[in-house]
Amino acid sequence: MVTTQEPRVALATDPTIGFRRVSAAIALPLAFVFQLVCNTIFAFIQTESGVLDAETATVSLELESRYPGQFIAKAVFAVAGAMVAIPGLLGALRVLRPAVPVLALITVVMMVSGYLLYGAMVFGTFAEVNLAAAGIDAGEALDTGPGVPWRIAAGIVFVLGNLVGTLLLAIAVLIASRRMRGVGVPWWAGLLIAGWPVGHLINIFGGGEWFAVGGGVLEIIGLSFLARAMLRMPNADWVLRG
Repeated sequence: MVTTQEPRVALATDPTIGFRRVSAAIALPLAFVFQLVCNTIFAFIQTESGVLDAETATVSLELESRYPGQFIAKAVFAVAGAMVAIPGLLGALRVLRPAVPVLALITVVMMVSGYLLYGAMVFGTFAEVNLAAAGIDAGEALDTGPGVPWRIAAGIVFVLGNLVGTLLLAIAVLIASRRMRGVGVPWWAGLLIAGWPVGHLINIFGGGEWFAVGGGVLEIIGLSFLARAMLRMPNADWVLRG
């Protein structure tokens, strides 16, 4: 249990508290701006190629041979977003913890785990682009090799964090906004955050990547209110909620 004396000691001895709080506030929306860029690149690839989804490695390699630069850029932004999301989401946990401690913890653990594995999975794009550029037909090996079950498992964790975790974050904001009046997180910020799982699900069921892009824009706007709450939070409160 944190005593009232501990924040004073931390404030007196740790000059990085304010920097970490502001950094987390910047990181939260920025991480998903990176993901938005990633999704937008893929939306342009979809529009130009006419391929709505790369369901197999063979299709992925064919697209990567046609758009190598775009896929590399997409992977770079995806990995960067996954990394930056970690401090941002941990900051969101501090904002929501007093109102919904259990839900906020479950949400952030799911999202951090999902994006960590997402970054690891996307890193394979660099090798796939090399294979595609060399004209190596490795589609069947990538779809049936011994590493496939592990990739599927990682994908499930990512989907849970990316879709279910984000929806739980939206619900946490809806609940917390009523319990923490004056903090600066309106209830409708939760609805905006929920725009991502809704838009992405429409994309998955055939609507196209542009729905995911639209949902991502709504999510970023909603997350910006959590970031604003971090910026307004006194350093002493930041320490207490750690």
